[in-house]
Amino acid sequence: MAYSKDQKHAYEILTGDMKTGNIPAAVILSGKEEYLVDFYAGRLIDRFVAKECRPLDLVTHVRDELTADAVIDSLETMPFMSQRKVVYLPEFFDEKGRMPRSFEKSQNSRKQLGKLLDELDPETALLLITAAAPADYRAERTLKETDIYKKIAGSGKKSVGRVYDFGPLDRRQLTGFIEKRFRAAGKQFRPGITSMVIRETEYESRDNDYGLYELGNDLQKIIAYCGAAPEITPDMVTAVVGMSPEKNVFRMIDAMVTGRKEEAFRLLHYLMQDGESEFSLLARIAEQFEIMLTACEMKDDGKSLTEIQKILGGGYLGKGKRIPAYRTKKALENGSRLSPDRMRRALSNCYKVEKNIKSGLMPGRLALEYFIGNI
Repeated sequence: MAYSKDQKHAYEILTGDMKTGNIPAAVILSGKEEYLVDFYAGRLIDRFVAKECRPLDLVTHVRDELTADAVIDSLETMPFMSQRKVVYLPEFFDEKGRMPRSFEKSQNSRKQLGKLLDELDPETALLLITAAAPADYRAERTLKETDIYKKIAGSGKKSVGRVYDFGPLDRRQLTGFIEKRFRAAGKQFRPGITSMVIRETEYESRDNDYGLYELGNDLQKIIAYCGAAPEITPDMVTAVVGMSPEKNVFRMIDAMVTGRKEEAFRLLHYLMQDGESEFSLLARIAEQFEIMLTACEMKDDGKSLTEIQKILGGGYLGKGKRIPAYRTKKALENGSRLSPDRMRRALSNCYKVEKNIKSGLMPGRLALEYFIGNI
């Protein structure tokens, strides 16, 4: 979900509802930002369940073992000393937007849960449901068309609950997220640092799977890299985020295939200065060319981008490695600039370069520079 400047984000709405106590008896937390889904699930539990009473007043059901009877039994008892009894169903909806098998295959189970939702008392109970981030637009549509989702999300008198859909943060919210973590670590920073972090991490790009979990990890790395220094500087951000090996290999290949050799050489030198070995870089480069070639061959066979993303995302070439959708899209873009023969030649050259380095015929850096120059 995209938010306009005048529209509140789901976390702002939920925070307001928690302050006023306007939380219904059934809640679904969904959306692309899994970090916010998990974080606010925890906030809701903290809001209604006393810490000392969690063993009694909080029941968490594992998805694979979930049944309607188990949910009903959990909600039949009153809270012991907490404000509400909370029954938590994490990832009740999976990345395909589907409910657990026991509900998907049993209309009676869905009816039982639907009847329970009508009878829940918001003064004593909270059924807290979360959804995994939808894999694509079809998964999101499947999620929103399920009868349980519709019942909880219904409008007006038909509503028995509420859905909070956590989309990506906008620039203002993202800036606040970053600055809060830097300040909590006791670090100073000049204007422009947060914009640099956003730009380098590419959080705002729609073509990648980078979210707040990944951003939080990168912020922790920047703070750790800063060490005892009081201020976070641009060089520190570049050293940690800008020099991510995987991301810069993508950039380097993009520069190679678009004729920007100077930039490709610069990225190569940065990567090697950062400790990446020539063999590690060759493996990353070879893998990316292999993905490019495979994706382009599938496209030539008539497969759509969505089909290719699904195939590569399900286990790359039988190796069990899942390729994110944005990497597949980028591979197709770069692959379209090269002929299949040229990509095969690049793959062959990767193995020749490796052999030349191992045999001592050429130094590692020189061999990689030669490879880039001949793409």
